[in-house]
Amino acid sequence: MKILVVDDNEDMRLLLMQFLKNWGHDVVLAQNGAEAWHILEENDQVQFVVSDWNMPLMDGIEFCRRLREDDYFDRYVYVILLTARRDQVDLVEGMEAGADDFMGKPFNKEELRVRIRAGERVIQLEKILEERNKKLREAQESLQKDLRAAASLQKSLLPDKKESQPFLAQGYRYDWLYVPAAFIGGDSINFLRLDNNHAGFYIVDVAGHGIPSAMTSVMLHQTLSAANGQAGLLKDDISFMPHVYIRPPAEALYELNNASQNEHDAMNYFTMMYGVMDVRTSHITLAQAGHPPAILLRANGSAELVEGAGGVPIGMLPDMVYDQTEITLNLNDRLFFYTDGITECENRFGEQFSQERLIETLTNYATLPLDEIIAELAAEIRLWRGSNSYDDDITLFAIEKCAEKKENSMLENMTESSTVNAVAQSEIVISL
Repeated sequence: MKILVVDDNEDMRLLLMQFLKNWGHDVVLAQNGAEAWHILEENDQVQFVVSDWNMPLMDGIEFCRRLREDDYFDRYVYVILLTARRDQVDLVEGMEAGADDFMGKPFNKEELRVRIRAGERVIQLEKILEERNKKLREAQESLQKDLRAAASLQKSLLPDKKESQPFLAQGYRYDWLYVPAAFIGGDSINFLRLDNNHAGFYIVDVAGHGIPSAMTSVMLHQTLSAANGQAGLLKDDISFMPHVYIRPPAEALYELNNASQNEHDAMNYFTMMYGVMDVRTSHITLAQAGHPPAILLRANGSAELVEGAGGVPIGMLPDMVYDQTEITLNLNDRLFFYTDGITECENRFGEQFSQERLIETLTNYATLPLDEIIAELAAEIRLWRGSNSYDDDITLFAIEKCAEKKENSMLENMTESSTVNAVAQSEIVISL
């Protein structure tokens, strides 16, 4: 091991050098703390210092303090202070300054040898710890990279506001807000074409956070979104007209609940709201599984909760029967679905955003276009929280009944412009 000996007394430096070389160490000499500091800067192999207390230019105490306060060195330097001082006060001062060990002069040769051996063990442990920390940092960087990739994949599963508005011509459009608490989240939303006359839509909030919840969310997306042109959980092909059977929401939740039972994981459940809309009549049937009630914002600016039975979360208990609620959208009505990450979002005083404040925010901005309402809501939640960091996923999904595009070419152009603006605004919201 390479040891730096610091002492303004030449005889003491030579004596220490002789001892240390006899014990198999390489030795570097310095006359004071300032010279020792320069040597540490120039020689990164030095990790052990035996230093006198009283020296010119920079004494041992100042050297230790600077060594512990400066982040310049990327290695730990072990220091033994040698001094004629023997008071308890001196010992405390030396150790508080950053010395690792303390020996009085004149010193015992064998005592110095064993103290150096103890210091070597400490340095070796520091090297082992640093190596493990390096491996941990590499593992964390790899995990961060994987999480970013997973977040990108999960984001790609969200409905595309610009390209996937399947019933825009019939006068319906959707928009959403999604801010995961971490890289990835457990919330999921989608809007589906079940057939030429029916749309399906859902919002899901998986219990827990992080990777397990996100995996469940992605699997649910794959299971439920098969409805786009395919038979599956939400609909079946049949041999007679109309050749497709669209499962009522309550029946779909019943089937999904039984398929989601896991006796080995009591936390493997999620809340959900699922709806089917007849685009010809604007009639919507909703089923609720432990999820917060939807909010219906009427064209006149009034708001009402779409109260349902609530139901038991999916995956919690088998053979659960779910009730249905029916509503009809009128022109310029908006229907909002959300997760409890919004209503339970806490400010710095521990107060929740609340369902009442959510409704108040929506009604305050009711005259704005749908994408602007969502942008204002995102800003209100961020202001309430006081940061861009959340304890739970922030998710909201909205459906709007607007005028049919085919009725007016000018309205068609306005609708397309609003959709583009919604996409631009949503990209800002997601980056919160």
